[in-house]
Amino acid sequence: MIRLKVYENGKSNVIETTTGDSLLTILRGSGYNIYAPCGGRGTCGKCLVNIKGNGFVQSCTFFPDKDIEIILPGQAEVIILTSQTDYLEDLPFDGGISLGMGTHSVGVAVDIGTTTVVMYFMDMITGETRKIASFLNPQHLYGADVITRIGYCQENVNGLKGLQEVIISAINKELENFVKESGFAADSIEKMVFVGNTTMLHILLGEDPVSIALAPFVPKFTSRQLRTGNETGFNINSGAIIETLPCISAYVGADIVAGVAALKNLHKNYIFLDIGTNGELALARGDKLFTCATAAGPAFEGANISCGMAAVTGAISAFNRQGKYQVIGNTAPEGICGSGIVDIVAYMLLEDIIDETGLLQEPFIIDGMKKLRVLQQDIREIQLAKSAIYSGIIILINHAGLSFNEIDALYLAGGFGNYLNISSAIQIGLLPSELKDRIYPVGNSAGIGSLQYLRSKKFGSKINKVIENSSYIELSDIDEFNMQFALNMNFLKNNYHGKDQTF
Repeated sequence: MIRLKVYENGKSNVIETTTGDSLLTILRGSGYNIYAPCGGRGTCGKCLVNIKGNGFVQSCTFFPDKDIEIILPGQAEVIILTSQTDYLEDLPFDGGISLGMGTHSVGVAVDIGTTTVVMYFMDMITGETRKIASFLNPQHLYGADVITRIGYCQENVNGLKGLQEVIISAINKELENFVKESGFAADSIEKMVFVGNTTMLHILLGEDPVSIALAPFVPKFTSRQLRTGNETGFNINSGAIIETLPCISAYVGADIVAGVAALKNLHKNYIFLDIGTNGELALARGDKLFTCATAAGPAFEGANISCGMAAVTGAISAFNRQGKYQVIGNTAPEGICGSGIVDIVAYMLLEDIIDETGLLQEPFIIDGMKKLRVLQQDIREIQLAKSAIYSGIIILINHAGLSFNEIDALYLAGGFGNYLNISSAIQIGLLPSELKDRIYPVGNSAGIGSLQYLRSKKFGSKINKVIENSSYIELSDIDEFNMQFALNMNFLKNNYHGKDQTF
């Protein structure tokens, strides 16, 4: 008999069970409604739960054999998983794509984010997603954003090599965990596909990224890159194919390309926005795709905020109009992630704790016991970041010759969007109120795109189409952006659109 302690919405319950059944079966049998649109066949990758000490796992392919603690997804995360099904492609698996290098055949799709890395392990014989793993990018120790990491490469003789080694080591650790758990040999891993921003892919391949930070911002490569297993340092089949998907420019990377390609063909004119350490944007007008990147800084990733942290267990991710907060993992609060600080700033505006200029008379206390507080400098960081994002949206719309009324949808991608309260984002001027009923979070569309690339040759054609139809706008060359940036620094009072959060 094993004991499973389950946490959901701040409450806990203990399930006693025998071994043999999948975690999905056990949880559903105990009355928990776990989202699994593929019916638990292991193909959709959406029945995710968080196992303390082990990270996120697919509950349909996880078979507990000892006492564990399980954190079920909150309402916001369930909405994201549902949105992925509604708005992102789930192409049928192309059978027979195994490279035939061993008894088993595994492909790995990897999304290297500046803050978080997500890995999808797929059986290349059956198409089953066998495991999903995520972890903080260890390069954050050398800088919170891409510019700082590029500076580290420039200022240290072995800087690039060091950053490359730490990310490869972290990925190898997850590869080794998969080999141990699955019982497959390391040689069974025959293909790896990578997406990420242009800087992350350069560092991964050991290519000097310094030119990305210097005008005219020309990277070493933007096209697909191919390597073999024995050229990379990964503990996999020596003949394995290593592929990075193409980028558009120095600051619009393969993560945006894969994310846009992953969207279902539902709307003619839409905006795709991924808010991370940069704000990467794409605006589709029919077949044309206009792209840009804004230097939003890492405020929405929790960096440069006095009590900031990534969106991991212990982070305050939501804050409502009653002054109550929600913590990822239902634990004691340790800090504030990006979505949490957006909620808190919106609350401070509504309660007149800050004015239109962002002036804060004294620190705003969140949790006295943990000494979590918001300072004036935090408000300024948010003002800079939100103005950069909003101004980028305005420039793209104007450049495409459209109005807000002609935009059918704004797709909000990335980890930040997993928890972001859209009403709060509109309240602080991060997102346009004109689109309030047309904003759809789609979660880790880049990771889903990389997985679709593994699953289907058809998706490769979608990638090619995105590249062929894209143009890049360098905002630093546009005087109007500087004017918009200055105009959008202040907050708008009485701009609340939507119901309050309840938790």
